[in-house]
Amino acid sequence: MDEIENLVNKYFIIEDEFHIENGYEFEIISRDSLDFKKTFASFYNDIKETDYIPRLEKHGSKYILKVVKKSLIMPKNSIYRLLLLIASLGSIILDGYYRLGSYSEYMLAYEAPILAMLALHETSKYIISYLKKGQRLSSYSIPGIPGIMPFMGFITTGTDSTINRDSLFDEAFYPYLAALLGVIIFLIFSFRININFSKQLTEPFLNQFLSGIFNSKNLFLEGSMLGITILFINFLPATSLDGGLLISSLEKSSLVLDLISIIIMSFLGYFVLALAVIFVQNAHRTELLDSVSPLSKGRKTIYVVSFAFIIILFIMFGSL
Repeated sequence: MDEIENLVNKYFIIEDEFHIENGYEFEIISRDSLDFKKTFASFYNDIKETDYIPRLEKHGSKYILKVVKKSLIMPKNSIYRLLLLIASLGSIILDGYYRLGSYSEYMLAYEAPILAMLALHETSKYIISYLKKGQRLSSYSIPGIPGIMPFMGFITTGTDSTINRDSLFDEAFYPYLAALLGVIIFLIFSFRININFSKQLTEPFLNQFLSGIFNSKNLFLEGSMLGITILFINFLPATSLDGGLLISSLEKSSLVLDLISIIIMSFLGYFVLALAVIFVQNAHRTELLDSVSPLSKGRKTIYVVSFAFIIILFIMFGSL
């Protein structure tokens, strides 16, 4: 107890303390002018090498720090993620073959934006995990239905070691941003290079707009359109989507947001992803160690701007 109490006292003013079943509970005040975010992050860095894990909560007007024994968490079996990733790659390839009827450079042009989106999103998660030297948010790619849609998107499950809302936002946003930039590069590329096919493979969300201004039979453009649609779906504020994790960094996700997202997904034909969201919405909600500190103002601005941008991008270039 002395070791834990001394460590807590280094960062917080202890007003009261209690023994609980699997650890200790402290009623505290931050030593840094009530800025718990920085203080808790420093405290976490000190205590994470021990057998204890901290949780900061607010009960009424009181701030409670719980320091409890780490639970024995069984390692997740990565074989399921690998199998789903392989299945997703297969569904993208089969979709291209189904739509074009042969393997050729045309199929690669159509599939390249979607493959880039998938690769950049998953690679970024591993890079963030390596830099943070901690558990990462685990993404499960959801295969598409060849001939209807090449790829559904990602279902992401959280861990119980995400420090605060800023950390959760970063873990969800940067992989999404990497995927979005990859698709936008192909979209810009499609305006300069036309790789035409004899028929239009996808149906633009605003068909008259796209057909009147751009060559909607350009395979780079059609692949980018599908990539934008998938990213729009994944920005919806449903539990376990990238957008759901981002909205959780602003406030708690809710059943209303899940229902709205599921309706939009179903309308756009993403029934399988909607079912996956329903399946995991209660089982895999992300828990924050510091549930007191708010998301930084800069990240709030980034979220609003990004949400507006992806909606505009979908309206202009999305597909059904």
